[in-house]
Amino acid sequence: MRANIVPFMLQSAEENMNNDASRDFTWQELVGGGLIWQIPLVFGGHAKPLVFSEGVNLGQHVVAHEIDATTETAAHEILSDIMAAHQAGDIHTTARYKCKNPLRWLSMIYPAVCNPRFVGLFFPGDTLLGWLSFSTSPSMPGKAIIGAVIRPKYRNAGLGTAAMLHAQKYLHDIVRDESITGIFFDTQERNARVMAIARRIKAVEAGRRVDELRGGEIMVSFTSEVALDA
Repeated sequence: MRANIVPFMLQSAEENMNNDASRDFTWQELVGGGLIWQIPLVFGGHAKPLVFSEGVNLGQHVVAHEIDATTETAAHEILSDIMAAHQAGDIHTTARYKCKNPLRWLSMIYPAVCNPRFVGLFFPGDTLLGWLSFSTSPSMPGKAIIGAVIRPKYRNAGLGTAAMLHAQKYLHDIVRDESITGIFFDTQERNARVMAIARRIKAVEAGRRVDELRGGEIMVSFTSEVALDA
């Protein structure tokens, strides 16, 4: 599955995943208080207020925190979003995750060799608004392949654009590879929302291809060499 920036519907969790509190660094441990659902975070990972948030119309500040996708809880959240997007026709994936073996299924979509990292977008406290994925590929030297999910309740408020600008500014901080100087993403030609985001962040169209797996749908690729100083 190619990484795509696609706002799409969130599928409800069908079962709870066990959370090893002695191993996972959770949002609850950061802010205190008893949360029913915890998203495990990476201790010492990327953690900053969302930059360029002036255009985000959500009524609260947004914080970016690196999600620990090596835990079943986080893998389940990510996979639930991916499967919902597939069912909605926003992306295509061969994965058929049904709330079992989340770590194995996530590794099929994001192999370890691609060095995947996930950054969640949160309201201060607990609410996950969406997430960004970062991965690499030998076929795209110098580029971080970006995917993004904005959950439906938080769409159309400028969060997608702000998330991509955040990714540009803190690229090295997140990917932890100084050889990465830009980003790559692709989307459906018909996805007006993502095409608009690409224009706003000044991404450059890098090509178009026909996706035979989706009945000949046209996919548009974008790159950006922008890597602002953190």
